[in-house]
Amino acid sequence: MLATSILALPRGAGWAYEFKWDGVRALVDVTDAGVRIWSRAGNDITAAYPELVAQADGVGDALLDGEIVVFVDGRPSFDALQLRMHVRDAREARRMAVESPVTFVLFDVLRRFGLDLTSRPYSERRATLDRWAADRPDWTLSPSFDDGAATEAAARQHHLEGVVAKRVDSPYRPGLRSPDWVKLRFARSGEFVVVGWEGAADSPDELSSLVLGCYAESVLTFAGKVGSGLNAAVARRLHRAVHEVADCPLPQKPPPSPGRRVVHWVQPSVVVEVEFANWTDDHRLRHPVFRGIRADKRPDEAVGDA
Repeated sequence: MLATSILALPRGAGWAYEFKWDGVRALVDVTDAGVRIWSRAGNDITAAYPELVAQADGVGDALLDGEIVVFVDGRPSFDALQLRMHVRDAREARRMAVESPVTFVLFDVLRRFGLDLTSRPYSERRATLDRWAADRPDWTLSPSFDDGAATEAAARQHHLEGVVAKRVDSPYRPGLRSPDWVKLRFARSGEFVVVGWEGAADSPDELSSLVLGCYAESVLTFAGKVGSGLNAAVARRLHRAVHEVADCPLPQKPPPSPGRRVVHWVQPSVVVEVEFANWTDDHRLRHPVFRGIRADKRPDEAVGDA
């Protein structure tokens, strides 16, 4: 279940408030066959997080919803998580689990002992989760509050990403973006698909910025470019991940770049997260900063800050 972006938190009775964790959304599925961890895009990412598999082993049948987070100095670090997201080699994953362990911040339970809980209201699922977690101090439960203003103030004080508000009577609607769950991000950010990359005229094969698109009503539209926040290691990874094509994949080709920069068009398959100040009048990102590759998102989910 996905949350809708808002500019101000809802107030009044009937809402519960949680911190928004800067990590990767995941489902931990525990059955008699073992433990599987699924990304939001439905990919099996179990191999990347052996410490979570060990933690979940033996808890009994359950389907748990939460966020995979790396904490650095007590705060979530998406940069640190990037080192873990793309690891698939078992030996490397075990090494990284020791050097940079992740935490599964748990905020919902969708199945327990074979019973589907998705039709139950959030308040009932949360009570079930609270009872479940009370006997498991090694699990991290996302705190839930009934005071939106105080939750927002605490999140800002501790430099967290934002706040999520959930209607206490809402069922869990898998795969849907619902107004029953809403999210307030303190700095605007969103997911965009890479449609090209640029190199300087004197170094045309050296990636220096990304050409971005996002989907609006299923149409891929130009969203601007980002170079800030890209380092050499990420640029090399992106260079390997994208597949060049002959023509611009956008329905309408954007205007040429100043300074004789060379554009390489690519298949729109890689999703990245970008932080930005706001949108310009012609729907371009203002002051964009690259934050990371989102291997957990499908290209059609790259809808900007929706």
